[in-house]
Amino acid sequence: MKKLKLVLFVAIAIFISISSFAKESYIHIQADHVSYSKKFSTYYAYGHCKIYNTDYILKADKVNFNDNSSIAEAKGHVYIKDSSGNWIRGSYAILNYSKYKGYIRRAVMFVKGNHIYVRANKIIIYGKNRYFIKDGAITSCNCPKFINYEEDVHPKWTINAKNTYIVRNDYLFAYPVLMKARGVPVFFLPFIRKGLNNKRRTGFLFPQIGMSSSYGFKYIQPFFINISPSQDVTLYPFDYSREGKGLRGQYRFYWTKHSKGSWDATIFKEKVPYVDSTNKKTRVNLRAEQYVDLGEYGYFSYDANIVNNRDNLRVLDMSKIETSSDRYTTSTASYYVNYKDYFLSIYSQFYQDLISENNRATLQKMPVLKFGVINKKLYENLTLDFTQTVSNDFRINGARGIYTDSTGFLSYPFKLYHFSITPKVGAHELYSRWEYAPNNYKFTRRAFVPDYNLSLSSSIYGIFLNSNTSGFVGVKHTIKPTISYQYIPERSQKFSDFVSTYSKTNKVTFDLENILTAKFVNNGKPYYRQVFYNRITAYYDFSKDYHTPYPPIYEETIIQPFDFLKLTSQAHYFFKKHVFLDSSEGVDIGNGRVGLSVDYTMSRDSGYNLTDESVTSKIYAYPIKELYLYASFEKSIHYSYYPSREFGFMYQEDCWGVGLDLYYTRSPEEQENGEFETHLDQGFWITLNLTGLFSINRQY
Repeated sequence: MKKLKLVLFVAIAIFISISSFAKESYIHIQADHVSYSKKFSTYYAYGHCKIYNTDYILKADKVNFNDNSSIAEAKGHVYIKDSSGNWIRGSYAILNYSKYKGYIRRAVMFVKGNHIYVRANKIIIYGKNRYFIKDGAITSCNCPKFINYEEDVHPKWTINAKNTYIVRNDYLFAYPVLMKARGVPVFFLPFIRKGLNNKRRTGFLFPQIGMSSSYGFKYIQPFFINISPSQDVTLYPFDYSREGKGLRGQYRFYWTKHSKGSWDATIFKEKVPYVDSTNKKTRVNLRAEQYVDLGEYGYFSYDANIVNNRDNLRVLDMSKIETSSDRYTTSTASYYVNYKDYFLSIYSQFYQDLISENNRATLQKMPVLKFGVINKKLYENLTLDFTQTVSNDFRINGARGIYTDSTGFLSYPFKLYHFSITPKVGAHELYSRWEYAPNNYKFTRRAFVPDYNLSLSSSIYGIFLNSNTSGFVGVKHTIKPTISYQYIPERSQKFSDFVSTYSKTNKVTFDLENILTAKFVNNGKPYYRQVFYNRITAYYDFSKDYHTPYPPIYEETIIQPFDFLKLTSQAHYFFKKHVFLDSSEGVDIGNGRVGLSVDYTMSRDSGYNLTDESVTSKIYAYPIKELYLYASFEKSIHYSYYPSREFGFMYQEDCWGVGLDLYYTRSPEEQENGEFETHLDQGFWITLNLTGLFSINRQY
């Protein structure tokens, strides 16, 4: 037993010795000539000297290293590099290898992760990653003469600081600072702080600066608050010199991998009353959204948009001066869960009317319940689809109440030769109980509406190849015709306006798709591009009187013969009047250096009167690699004015960039008499980017 204890004791002692030995960091010395003084415990190295351990490498023309103090004195072409690739160059250095403290003269330091150079007469090393620089110059520009410490050399930009503290992989803090462009002072800042890692930290972000003829000088100063790796808050204090000032706050969260969202709040204090208002107002906008994935228990989400004043979000449609495109704000909440073929859904919608004096007549859906079964196999191909809807519709003034919609379909898809045939028969049962407030007249209605459907489709294709082994080698042509028929007989459905009813239908629909897919071979690897797509949809409803055998047809086309060219078209054409009810055409040309896009849209109302006709276009170019130019505009042909025009450029070199965006927007604005007139707002946003240090970006 004693022998066993002795063996264990020796084994443990050997293990501890090996572990301690493994943890030691040995210092190695290499040079053309190396000598050792036992009296002074010092190594003397000359010519191509190199002292290193697992963490650092020190190179110089001459090095004296004291074995007791671990202090190295280096002279001539001093170069210190760590295992992460950061380095310092200089002419003379004193370095304590055990504590990694010392200094280096006529030095240039490179922070690799951020591509930042710092030059100073002396860089003091306080620890493994801590440095202090007195009267230093900071830049991210690759300027060899500056890096080699040549005199009277100015990079494209520098930040000259009286005091600079650097903690590698953490932050850079300098004060006071003077920015220079080619040695010429540009502007002064009391301090600057820059994170040197990807970790999020609390602090000021760089401002956003612009000018507007309507709002005046625009200044936005973001402040970021890091709560945790999955939560943060950004505050945006802003000041518009003519309109007012305010604060926007955004809370972003990612509580779990299944739950994420953001909450926004904006408070804006007017300097002058809005339009016909007599008092200055404090506008408050609240916006919150969240998505929660509950796994097998379903999905929950909400999107709330609330304002304290109806003028806050009044955004007018540029092409329809007399109307508003955002009449309502909408807040929604929904829950959905499914199990195999069954599903359950609950959702609510709340609207704020931005046009009416109050919200009393606005219909709210609070809530709507849906449940049922989708594509349930009953026997062989016999399939059941059933949905039950229960909706509660409420408003203070007007019709309000509940309604139910029970919809069921039986279908039996099968194939006959090359055709896929799907007969489907079903019905809708509607029930509603409602009243008219404030008189409280009550009504009850019920309706049963059959619904019959039949579809027949096929797919025909051909492949055409040539003898090429590279480039274009062939094309595949696919034709997909589909014919469908729907019949809904006429049934009495005298319900309130909030009930979705089913009108009489006796409709045949023909749909034809043509697709050309080209095959290319590049360096032995095949790739495919859809060079042509066309879809034509025509229908005829026998229950309606078109006074023509050719009812409206729908056409959609996409043509892309080359990678740099794309043509698109969508339109509804009515043969009765020989007019397009609406259309949208576009062309997009671009090769990465130069590009142009033009889009045309047109629409008519039910009386075939033109209601909108507009053109939007954008052109961009890179005349040189560093310069980006663009121009865009929107032209309302129908109302003969330009809702928006924008021009700008961005010049970006390796270490800096500057840009300017000029805009001219003309938007409708309500006058005291209730009519709308267009109002011109023109201004600019500034972009300034110092690579690796900071960026002032345009506010989108």
